[in-house]
Amino acid sequence: MPTKCGNCGPGYSTPLEAMKGPREEIVYLPCIYRNTGTEAPDYLATVDVDPKSPQYCQVIHRLPMPNLKDELHHSGWNACSSCFGDGTKSRTKLVLPSLISSRIYVVDVGSEPRAPKLHKACLPPLPAQ
Repeated sequence: MPTKCGNCGPGYSTPLEAMKGPREEIVYLPCIYRNTGTEAPDYLATVDVDPKSPQYCQVIHRLPMPNLKDELHHSGWNACSSCFGDGTKSRTKLVLPSLISSRIYVVDVGSEPRAPKLHKACLPPLPAQ
């Protein structure tokens, strides 16, 4: 998760600047069950990637989605790198789109970064009759 540097907004001005920033301590990974035979909702895994942590390389939290058969795919932030320099922006929400269900989940990663919570589920429109 990128750090916010003072009042300059989220992210970094360039990838090279990001490489100079602090090391990530946690990462978020969408985990899916498609074609596994497991009937459970996909989930967002929070992984500790701080080499100094006793939980290094471990999943420290799982946030299951409320529905089956979503197929979470990629993720994105509520504020992108082009917001660099804008102190009113912060990366507090992770956006998780689903390929199969067309649902979009918004996850609050700002309140408790190590234990995110579902903020909102956006449902696909009903088919035209």
